[in-house]
Amino acid sequence: MTIAAAFRFASARTANRLVAGVPAVARLARAYARVSANAPLVVVLGDGGELSPLAHAETMRLAPGLAVIVHEGERRGAIPGETLPDPAAITALLAAAAPVLPPPADPVAALDQAARKILRATAKPGDGIVARHLNRPVSQAASALLLRFAWVRPGHATALTAAIALAMLACLLTGTLAGLVAGAVLFQLASIADGIDGEIARATFRTSARGAAWDSGVDAATNLGFLAGVIANLWLRGQVAPATIGLVGLGILALGMMLLGLQARARGEPLHFDGAKRLLGNRESALTRWLRYVTMRDFYCLFLAVMIALGQVAAALTIFTVAAAAWLVTVIALLGRRRAVARDTSAKDAPA
Repeated sequence: MTIAAAFRFASARTANRLVAGVPAVARLARAYARVSANAPLVVVLGDGGELSPLAHAETMRLAPGLAVIVHEGERRGAIPGETLPDPAAITALLAAAAPVLPPPADPVAALDQAARKILRATAKPGDGIVARHLNRPVSQAASALLLRFAWVRPGHATALTAAIALAMLACLLTGTLAGLVAGAVLFQLASIADGIDGEIARATFRTSARGAAWDSGVDAATNLGFLAGVIANLWLRGQVAPATIGLVGLGILALGMMLLGLQARARGEPLHFDGAKRLLGNRESALTRWLRYVTMRDFYCLFLAVMIALGQVAAALTIFTVAAAAWLVTVIALLGRRRAVARDTSAKDAPA
């Protein structure tokens, strides 16, 4: 059955307004197309204005093939567009299962509130402790600023993370104490910035396997580059013992990431430092949960940055190397369990 409805925006300004990087009318069109792809979207603009070229282009991207009819002035029974109803709400409104929504008192404020809600929803359920309470709020605030510009894409945020990582490495390779501290601070900033590209991608419906692969590659290179840079910094300053400890930790990390990379490649997934948590599935004990937390990138980035800033680089590298060894043992055990399960499944499926 074809369902048709009219959505009224107070003005062309609110219809064209970017809501977390996407024009409000394009977001509405995406939700409406999921309810009734064959019916045209009737947009009523209260001030008799026009939809911008960007709004048209984004509507076609998010709801390809959807016809958009623009009306001026008023239309009885029109649903307020600034409320940005989701597909379920649109279905309920069209079926008269819910009363017609009143227009918001402040349409611009309503869209701003919707943008904040959209950005909050870009957080990942698997975020670690530091990411959830520190990194994610900061990265989402940065994403909100960047998404005010229509030209911003997830790749720009990935490039930003890579630029911070290069600056980090340059500071570490100065071979000075100040360079070591600056590099540690930049490493934490890179950890925060690493979340921006994913947030922008999810908020603007631009997620892709290629983008995820680039993000994962920059993530892995930053992790390894930081440890290599810290080791080089210590070596240049004549601190051979902590540099050796760090070299051991780097080797353990590289080995673990190689194993995860091979597993990810076999499953057609991008490499990610936190890939071990995918192996845990739903069978996670309290011990493995906390081990996962303290070996996730968000935690150890902040830990190393704080310890180095406090002048405890040797202790930081020792603790990191021990934690990395425990992480590697867990990865090997989980990979072994997965292979055993795969063999058992193959044996059961084999013909008698």
